[in-house]
Amino acid sequence: MNLANDVIQNARKKAPAFMNAFYEVLQPAVSHISKIADQYHRQLLERILSVWRERGIYSTENLDLLVNCLQETSISTPNLISDPESPIRTDSPLLPSGSPGSSLDNSKKIKEEFHAFSSLSTNMINLLRRLEDPASADVKIRQIIAAYPEAIANPLLLKEIKTSEGVAALMAKTVEAVPVVDAYCTRLQDELKERQNLQYLMADYIKALDQANERNKALLDSVKKGISRLDAEKKELAKHIDSLPDLSQIAGSTILPPLGELFTSS
Repeated sequence: MNLANDVIQNARKKAPAFMNAFYEVLQPAVSHISKIADQYHRQLLERILSVWRERGIYSTENLDLLVNCLQETSISTPNLISDPESPIRTDSPLLPSGSPGSSLDNSKKIKEEFHAFSSLSTNMINLLRRLEDPASADVKIRQIIAAYPEAIANPLLLKEIKTSEGVAALMAKTVEAVPVVDAYCTRLQDELKERQNLQYLMADYIKALDQANERNKALLDSVKKGISRLDAEKKELAKHIDSLPDLSQIAGSTILPPLGELFTSS
């Protein structure tokens, strides 16, 4: 969908007919994605649709249809990024459960969340690595561009050219500069897109960390409560054991107390 997004937005001015023809396959594509994608990738698609709406790529009616296709089917698999409005429940599937089936579900959920979080981290790392040597910091190419005559970019300076030789020289420099500047502008556009993607990923990453932290806190509280209950039961068991009669001090003829009185306090 990221590739489709680039194609559609670039075709908006250069080939609008192609952009409109592309819409015909978007509905089945979005419906398919809604069935198989996890929450992270669904949110990326929602962001793309939101950008299309803001920039007027398609009409409101067409975008509403795509949004409906995305919302028709919600995946049943657990996701890394959940609804921020949903309160953390003490009966969350992440918390321990007594049934074996729920334990298997929890194990599967943890693996899927770990995979989604790992993918998000990998994408961020790859983007950061590509931005270690950005086009905007390419001093060499900037010096090359700066060395071209200023008249190439400033039409007001063309008045100073009085001879045909000057015109020919400027034309030659212009022809030489065009591919250099075009290539550099393309690199700058790519860098800008990567920085925007990094900004989105960082926002999702921080959000995922915050929500995972809240879930872990809830899990920790549940474990602490379980430990407290276990300690209380151990103390109660020790109390009952201490209340048992000492058989060595009971005469052989002495009748043992009834079973119901064995665990009464002495």
